[in-house]
Amino acid sequence: MIPLNMYLHSELYDPSTAWFFFRNKHIMIDLGTGNNNKINWVMKDKQEFINIVETVYRGARKGRRLVIARKDYSTKYRY
Repeated sequence: MIPLNMYLHSELYDPSTAWFFFRNKHIMIDLGTGNNNKINWVMKDKQEFINIVETVYRGARKGRRLVIARKDYSTKYRY
């Protein structure tokens, strides 16, 4: 089993950020938000985050550098 590394990176403007790396390569994930590099919002339940990690892992195992999430998060924070 090849490990999937996830780094929690804190920046000046984000309380916490999750980035995904596989075999020392950054794996981007298309969540529909326009920022394919990281997750920088709070998830409401842990199963939602587990689904994202599974999607990233499966795509990375196939050699993809950009994976597409099962759920579209673009309309989640619409006012």
